[in-house]
Amino acid sequence: MRPGTEQETGNGKRETWLRRTMRAARRIFGAPEYEAYLEHCRAAGHAPVLGEREYVAQFFEAKGKGVRCC
Repeated sequence: MRPGTEQETGNGKRETWLRRTMRAARRIFGAPEYEAYLEHCRAAGHAPVLGEREYVAQFFEAKGKGVRCC
């Protein structure tokens, strides 16, 4: 990988520029972030209960919107 394309983040993980950009875009558009859910579960000391698909479905149901294609 080219120098300068990865950055050390506060939690010790190495993230590419593309991954950081995608994370920012998800936050802007209000999309669910499954990786944040997994990190929360690790920090809380319990195993994740939801798979990614279930997490996304629950996220949209909690916002009062059903999952839709368009």
